[in-house]
Amino acid sequence: MSVELTFCGSDSDLTRALLTGEVQPKGIDLTAMTEYPPRRHRRFFRHGEFDVCEVSLASYLSSRAEPEEYPFTAIPVFPSRRFRHSFFYKHVDADVTEPADLEGKTVGVQSWQTTANVWLRGICAKHYDLDLEDVTWVRRRGDDVPVELPDRFDVRPVSGDRESDAVDDPRDMRELLFAGELDAVMDPAGSLFHDVADADEVEFVFDDPKAEERAYFEETGIHPIMHVVAIRDDVLADHPWAAVNLYDAFREARDVGLERARSPSTHMALTWGHIEAAKQRQVLGPDEKVWEYGVTEKTRRELAKFVQYAHDQGLILREYDPEELFVDSTLSL
Repeated sequence: MSVELTFCGSDSDLTRALLTGEVQPKGIDLTAMTEYPPRRHRRFFRHGEFDVCEVSLASYLSSRAEPEEYPFTAIPVFPSRRFRHSFFYKHVDADVTEPADLEGKTVGVQSWQTTANVWLRGICAKHYDLDLEDVTWVRRRGDDVPVELPDRFDVRPVSGDRESDAVDDPRDMRELLFAGELDAVMDPAGSLFHDVADADEVEFVFDDPKAEERAYFEETGIHPIMHVVAIRDDVLADHPWAAVNLYDAFREARDVGLERARSPSTHMALTWGHIEAAKQRQVLGPDEKVWEYGVTEKTRRELAKFVQYAHDQGLILREYDPEELFVDSTLSL
């Protein structure tokens, strides 16, 4: 008899086979759904609404300090990865030619705990000499897992109608950037990308962001992890085998998606998508390596770097070993 579980994730080519039911975890009757990522993360972290959920890596790390309040554990499945240099924008009047020029200026972020912003702040500090303590950071919403940030960081909320935390009614980050009230913005979802590309009053912080991302990968070998998949601890207690079966299913769904993407006739609204995919393999390597799951030499290095950035930025009190973050039975898969 199958166990009935719910899963909420992104409508990604790496998870779509689970969403459609083409791939079914062994012994599990999985009801799968999608939700806008920030809303999905908040529903899971604050209300535990799903049995299995694709969640922000940064918020998951912060939750590890209070396992009783956040009773879930991840498996080493990484369905979202992305370089972040392309999602960093500035106003043309900000007098910024490189990230270090943002010292003394005002930069907007979704939240301090947003994984994309943690990566980009860490990269700017490590590779571009930006002093994170010499920037005024303006956040659009609160963190999904509340943490007390060190005083050395100046992090302020975007003002709303009630001059409040601005979680429910914030001013629009696009409006603030385009008006020049923010010198720069770190955009986690890429929602501003095309607006910036077409605008005159704002531009990319990096003149050639793709070249910067490629150089970063060639230097570090890191393809930044954004999300992990977490399972409620009560599910793991009642059905300890579920972690491995879910891991296997996520890997199978990933492989189905990657195989479909290899076809030049894959249905996508990108005329040269197949050519760009071939170029990506030349730079990043085989697809299975690019989207590697499990605690491996590669993912351990990527996770350790993110853990370091999260610790440096005050999101966690100590640096976790990657093996501490995942269900034991999945560590050797």
